[in-house]
Amino acid sequence: MNIISVPSPNFTRGRKNYKPEAIVIHIMEGNLPGTDSWFASRQSQVSAHYGVGKSGEVHQFVQEENSAWHAGRVNLPSWRLIKPAAGGLYINPNFYTVGIEHEGNAQSEWTDEMYQTSSQLVKSISQRWNIPLDRDHVIGHHEIYSIKTCPGFKVDINKLIALAAGLPVPEPVPTFPSKFLKAGKATTAIRVNIRSRPDRTLAPLATVDAGVQLAYDGYTPQGESIDGNPNWYFTNEGHWFWSGGCS
Repeated sequence: MNIISVPSPNFTRGRKNYKPEAIVIHIMEGNLPGTDSWFASRQSQVSAHYGVGKSGEVHQFVQEENSAWHAGRVNLPSWRLIKPAAGGLYINPNFYTVGIEHEGNAQSEWTDEMYQTSSQLVKSISQRWNIPLDRDHVIGHHEIYSIKTCPGFKVDINKLIALAAGLPVPEPVPTFPSKFLKAGKATTAIRVNIRSRPDRTLAPLATVDAGVQLAYDGYTPQGESIDGNPNWYFTNEGHWFWSGGCS
């Protein structure tokens, strides 16, 4: 795999006595040349370790021994292995993760080249740092920072892990296509869980009592069906809640 060095000045030297323990998958919300420029600017104050283009090209922005600035903000994390700190805070995930950006946006279908190259990259990182190839150790950015939908609605992280591990590719995960409505509000009729996907197998990000008004930006008719109702509202912050719990 040919990796092109495109150094970013936006990183912290070393890892504060931590080592990489997980790989965070991101989407660029743009293209690879634009990300090169953005990460090269000190004003952006962001970076990642790698970027993968639609044709399979790979750029390295930050050395793995250093902490890229890709996942330092934490909001209602659903990642089970995030490290807590005192006072309800968290140790900066940048110190113990490797970040990989991917060309496209939240609604982009990943190319075969992206899956193949990214899986090779994930495999090599996992081997260097002895990181298990599973969903606790290869995660989406939104599992740390729930306000984002990153890496989007189209990527199948289970497929990425299977390719990296040399295992059979599982059945595709539902993509939950968005159905946009005029933005509106719904009032909870019962206690409602807020989740990072329209799926009750995921731990709730938060729980809202009955009688609370929640804003939404659209819905999917293909979420998990509860009592025969598969409609889930979503917000642009990456939050989902079941419509059947609202009046």
